[in-house]
Amino acid sequence: MRDRLEIDIWMRRQGLSVAKIQKRLGYSTHTGISNTLAGRENLRKVLRFLVNEGCPVKYLDLPEDMRRKILRPTSDIKHSKRDTESRDEQKNG
Repeated sequence: MRDRLEIDIWMRRQGLSVAKIQKRLGYSTHTGISNTLAGRENLRKVLRFLVNEGCPVKYLDLPEDMRRKILRPTSDIKHSKRDTESRDEQKNG
């Protein structure tokens, strides 16, 4: 369930409002944005904007398709050879 209260608090701290999001994303009305924030809709553009701005995903209750893309297990992340060597050096210290 989307946590509207925490999203509102986060938005205030960031200086964001529904009107500002509407303007930045180019929507003609605020309805879809408000419905998405309340969890009645899942406009991917709005959710992606919030995630990209740094809204904690735990507040957003993202749809499954977005959750898979954003919350990949760390074991799926490819590390460069340099990162691996650096970790090995720290272990062997």
